[in-house]
Amino acid sequence: MMYADSDFFLALLKGSDWLKTNATRLLERYRNNISTSETTFVELMLLAERYQLDPVRVVADVLAITKSSDTTYLKAAYYIKEKKINVFDAFHAAHAEEGIISSDKVYDRLGLSRTKLEE
Repeated sequence: MMYADSDFFLALLKGSDWLKTNATRLLERYRNNISTSETTFVELMLLAERYQLDPVRVVADVLAITKSSDTTYLKAAYYIKEKKINVFDAFHAAHAEEGIISSDKVYDRLGLSRTKLEE
């Protein structure tokens, strides 16, 4: 598998980018053989607002390119877009399947079971 970082995905997802032609060519060359990591998803979510990109659409497109079925990133993007949660809290929440230990009340708004660190 060829690993792609956020520059590759941004070039493909932005309306125009000086790397778009090369990224498109490489997408064709490595189609069905591209991977990435959570670090890329975090970076893309941090950059989505700057480039006026829909975070849910960004994640869906990257998942399609990488042929991944991990819904954790879609859940984080949903929290960012719809619940107005910051990127890091959104990723923590998306990973918190059985609840979360935290003093951050943002998780209460999401309906997560929170073990209150402050008590």
